[in-house]
Amino acid sequence: MPTSPDTPLYNSRIFDSYLKLLRKRYPNVDTQALLAHAGMKQHEVADPGHWFSQRQVNLFHDKLVQITGEPGIAREAGRYSASPDALGPLRSFFLGMVGPEYIFYLINRIAPRFTRSSRCSARKTGPREVELTVAFHEGVQENPRQCENRMGFFEAAFLLFDHDFPEIEHTECIFKGGEVCRYLIRWRPSASYRLLLAQRISTLLLIGGVLADLLYNHSVLGLPLLLGLLCYLGFTLLSRHIERKALLSSLTSMRSSSERLLSQVQENFDRALAINEIGQIISTRTELSDILSSVNQVLHKRLGYGRGTIYLLDPQRNILVLRGCFGLSPEDEEKLRRIEFPLAVGHPRGVVVTCFHTQQPVLVSDIEEIRGQAVPENFALASALGVRSFICAPIVCEGEALGVLAVDDATREEGLLQSDLNLIQGIAPVIGISVRNAMRLANERRLSEQLRKASEHLERRVAERTAELSQAYAELEFLYDSVSHDLRTPLRVIYGYGELLLEGYGQALDAPAREYLASIISGGERMEQTLDRMLDFSEVKSAQLSLETVDLSLMARRILAELRITAPDREVALEIQDGVLVTGDQRLLSGVMENLLGNAWKYSALKGCTRIAFGQKDGICYVSDNGEGFEMADAGKLFIPFQKLHDGSRFQGHGLGLSMVLRMLERMGGKVWGEGRPGEGATFYFTLPPAGTP
Repeated sequence: MPTSPDTPLYNSRIFDSYLKLLRKRYPNVDTQALLAHAGMKQHEVADPGHWFSQRQVNLFHDKLVQITGEPGIAREAGRYSASPDALGPLRSFFLGMVGPEYIFYLINRIAPRFTRSSRCSARKTGPREVELTVAFHEGVQENPRQCENRMGFFEAAFLLFDHDFPEIEHTECIFKGGEVCRYLIRWRPSASYRLLLAQRISTLLLIGGVLADLLYNHSVLGLPLLLGLLCYLGFTLLSRHIERKALLSSLTSMRSSSERLLSQVQENFDRALAINEIGQIISTRTELSDILSSVNQVLHKRLGYGRGTIYLLDPQRNILVLRGCFGLSPEDEEKLRRIEFPLAVGHPRGVVVTCFHTQQPVLVSDIEEIRGQAVPENFALASALGVRSFICAPIVCEGEALGVLAVDDATREEGLLQSDLNLIQGIAPVIGISVRNAMRLANERRLSEQLRKASEHLERRVAERTAELSQAYAELEFLYDSVSHDLRTPLRVIYGYGELLLEGYGQALDAPAREYLASIISGGERMEQTLDRMLDFSEVKSAQLSLETVDLSLMARRILAELRITAPDREVALEIQDGVLVTGDQRLLSGVMENLLGNAWKYSALKGCTRIAFGQKDGICYVSDNGEGFEMADAGKLFIPFQKLHDGSRFQGHGLGLSMVLRMLERMGGKVWGEGRPGEGATFYFTLPPAGTP
């Protein structure tokens, strides 16, 4: 992917060497102004994890040459990285190697730690000669001073091992029309190597002299042998002295590097342990307050941040409120709790609210930088608390912002760094997961409690309604019994005296009077039949069941044979399926079949040919006819007592038949429903336990 002038390409450790050189040899240079001109900040240069762009590097070099008046300062800074005062990044990488030549064999691994702008490769071209090639990535346009700085780094690699400056020949340069930058590096043997070589030569000469002395006259070679021995001892002592001095210098540097490395290892260990402990908190805590308190303790204990706060969204008030903190006195905590961060449009947005809305972390290296952006009251409180630099990281889960985590440490003179921001940015989503889980669990508990209360209320209402229904059923049964028994005698008196009046005095009455008496007698008889049906309807609920296997096919044939006797001249087509066996009460099943087949017979009487079918399919029994049928919109009224869907003048009935069918089937563990179309007939389906069911 092509890079742009604003792509981060160069590690801050390169420019840390520049600043150390300026403080050592150019103390009058205003480094703050230099960094500000290049768009760099002191804490960014001090942070090993920060990278700068080509635009910033160009501005930095141009300003640096201008204020120092030294065109070659870039190469000087490269060399200075090897000095003990700088203790630069090269020393920590290179001191563990045997010699400078091995550095170039690993250049392809070392270079990416300092630059992302190019690829470096090396090949050996002689006993003490190496060719280095730097190929730039697409879109990268360095400036010549970076090329000088790179050669300074090459020379620093030899200074680390007490070598003389190597001879560097820049055979191909991208700034002079080349495709790459190519460097041919030659070096002479080091002083220690030359002493070692002289020691070996003197040793050979001494051995040769001793052998010659043994073969010839001892007095002749005595003086040369003494001189050879003195040379050997001198070279040996000088070589050992130089070796001890180099070893002591190396050990001193390695000790400093080791201490820094151990400190970094301890810091990384604490960070890993903090993340692990936060993970354990998530898996073992369920209450939001416990989670936030434990997380704060881990951040304070493991990461060493002096103070920290956790602000979470309050859904009811649309603001951020303080939900947890560490490192604050009770008085300071109370002050912070009184601060609210409104999120609605129109309210001033400080750093915390901006971090929440943008879901982007913020590192403020100097609180004075945000004076104009911050809410004045909040800025005054932060200043009073001694906040100098701080980090805000959004607490996000599943893309939704839940709050903001803020930390600061007044004890750090250099302030918080990019590495701190990276750490907090990694911890904040973990906190977000725990907060979301705690909120969901709290919602589930609240919902469970609401459901429990609703269930208890519903159970009470059901019990009350059941009691009311039981009482209503009892009263209804009592009413049925009362009506059926108490009205029977007066009805019989009415139509009985009507019959006597018609028989004894019928001749004395005119035709209309006789017709009136006949209507009274007929109505009384129909009323008595209705009372009988009501009594049957009431008795269905309390009837004692005697479950057995019943052959509904035989029962259907018997009922239809009896119906045909009532209308012998009607044309009838019957389809009765054989072997329909169910488990039920014989008496109740007889009532079901009589009502269903009787309705089919009654409502198909006006057809030219009555067609009635009975059978069973997939365990469902059915009775169908080609009679009057009904609208499906009225199907809900079929089984309501005294509800009629057809004109009573055409089809007589009391309106209790299907309601009795429903009650009888429910008593036996079955159900019934109907389907029909006006003028095309109807089909009634019902289910019962199959034959053999206990």
